[in-house]
Amino acid sequence: MTNSRFPCLQNFGTAPVQWGRIIILNFGLFKKFFTREIRGRFAGSMGGSFWLLVTPLSHILIYSFVFGMILKIRLSHQEVGTDSFVLFLLAGLFPWMAFSEGLIRCTGILIENANIITKVVLPIELLPTVGLSGTFFINGVGMSFFVIYLVWAGFISWTWLWLPVLILLFFLFALGLAAFLSALCVFLRDTQQILPIIVFVWFYLTPIIYPISMIPSKFHSYLYFNPAFPFIELFRQILLRQTMDPVLFCLAAAWTILSLFLGTFFFERLKHSFADVL
Repeated sequence: MTNSRFPCLQNFGTAPVQWGRIIILNFGLFKKFFTREIRGRFAGSMGGSFWLLVTPLSHILIYSFVFGMILKIRLSHQEVGTDSFVLFLLAGLFPWMAFSEGLIRCTGILIENANIITKVVLPIELLPTVGLSGTFFINGVGMSFFVIYLVWAGFISWTWLWLPVLILLFFLFALGLAAFLSALCVFLRDTQQILPIIVFVWFYLTPIIYPISMIPSKFHSYLYFNPAFPFIELFRQILLRQTMDPVLFCLAAAWTILSLFLGTFFFERLKHSFADVL
């Protein structure tokens, strides 16, 4: 009944399932593209994959030196779970970097692989999925070092069992946006130039480098309209405060469902026109 009345919404409810099915059926090809993606990040460099370790470690050391030893910024332990600004920053920064870099990487990924799309029969859904997986993997290395330090510092708690669930939700939320942006960029090439500006503004509108207490109370309600806010806040709650707000978790799940369904549906509706435009 719904399809006959709204033909433009046909397959809306099954778009994410169809996307996942394509990835599973072509998992061998996914692994090959993923390996190429990771190796391509360090192609031509003498260090190669060694930079996977050096880059996140350098970030941790630099932030620790600047904010811990020079600026000596301290926070309220009761509010954020630690008085160390470095720990507070990294708990939100690593997830944000995976998310933001993934969106920027995926936006132009179809244009970048135009030759493959137009000449080879390929499940196009693989491309944004691989691009996003690559950024999550690379930043996940840095996040792993950070988590290991938190274990050594005694922050580990049973609430950490929610961490894989939160990472999966955040990845699926980003995947929906990546699908939408990659499809949009095929027809609107300016998306590649506009997105970094949006991400830059979005970064400062999200409590990543400052605690919520620094925001005037009259603006607190607006945070719930920021899709990135519940994810970043939940990462900090789980890692540093050993707690998890169920309201924020439900909000994060709602944003994930909305993003995933809309993004994959938009992609599926347009993908048959990609070859003609590219």
